[in-house]
Amino acid sequence: MVWEERINFFEIMAQAKKLYSRSLEPVCERWNLNRCELDVLLFLYNNPFYDRATDVATRRGIAKSHVSLSVTNLERRGFLCREYDPGDRRNAHLKVTPAGMEPAEAGRQAQKIFFDRLHQGISPEEFAVWKKTTKKVLENMNGLNGLKPEAEE
Repeated sequence: MVWEERINFFEIMAQAKKLYSRSLEPVCERWNLNRCELDVLLFLYNNPFYDRATDVATRRGIAKSHVSLSVTNLERRGFLCREYDPGDRRNAHLKVTPAGMEPAEAGRQAQKIFFDRLHQGISPEEFAVWKKTTKKVLENMNGLNGLKPEAEE
């Protein structure tokens, strides 16, 4: 495949991240949250089985220091609380509090609107092909570690 015929994933991802960020701005403004704080809150709200700061940092790709600061700020505002593991007090589980539910639900709604618009006009069959293709691309990405680039065709 000639390079010019390939899809520029970096460009697509940069544009998607910018538009996604813009879609969350009203939620951040309404509750006076920065994007990292909203990302942490949404991650915990959307993934209650991953409830530790290290889960957020690892799975969301946010620096541990930013997660830590965001958790502290969210906890101070009453949006999150820490529940410590009785067997290991170093292991804190993060929970969205009732006060944090409203901004989290607004953030989830903003996410839904964003992804609904992103997938607008795509049939279920087209979406299935895209999903299958994306999985193959992810598998290829996982195999890129340590490999030299292939020569152009």
